[in-house]
Amino acid sequence: MRSRPEAAELRAACLRAASALTEVSADWLALGTDRRVSGELSPRSAGSFAGFGVDVAVSLQDGAGRGGADEELPLPALIAGWLRERAGAAGVRMRLLDEDTSPAAARQVGVGLSNRSGDEPSGLLVLADGPRRFGEHEREGTPESAAELLRDGLAVPGSGKLDELDVDSARRSGVVGRAALQALSGLVGADDAAWRGELIHSAAPFGVGYHVAVWTRAEQPPR
Repeated sequence: MRSRPEAAELRAACLRAASALTEVSADWLALGTDRRVSGELSPRSAGSFAGFGVDVAVSLQDGAGRGGADEELPLPALIAGWLRERAGAAGVRMRLLDEDTSPAAARQVGVGLSNRSGDEPSGLLVLADGPRRFGEHEREGTPESAAELLRDGLAVPGSGKLDELDVDSARRSGVVGRAALQALSGLVGADDAAWRGELIHSAAPFGVGYHVAVWTRAEQPPR
């Protein structure tokens, strides 16, 4: 089955971003959100997209067995595993935050990641999507406003736009992964180095907003 052009463009943008991570490091940390599972998953985790209609098996680490793939692996972990394999990364540590984590707590997660980062380059994959432009999200939320915050926030690291999306607005507008995005904001805000961003894709195929960006940490000048 041939995919629709909108889906092909989104897939290409995601793979471009993932490949940029692999150029920095073969080992990633991924951040996402879920309502059932929180914390860091086992690096040996494997799963399948069968629950979403396509029986494609993925894993978070090279060499992880797929025979007992957990079809209930949260969607962000499945996508992280798929991108890891396609981009040629060796492994990805998947950390899930609760979807309703407060903005302040989410930013603190990012601050903690910044404090633990060493001198070695590392890749951080952040997974989120939305807003949704249909049903109750269109009637009760403000999807256009949320989309603007996401576009502007992802295009310019440290702009503070991602922090402006509160829990209620994100829920009503159908944004999934807000807390992961605000953890990213906290990480960059706690870093003394400059960051540059490139928004490489922004569209709403099938009524769902997808924004793909690559953020790169500038090298600090020698002291």
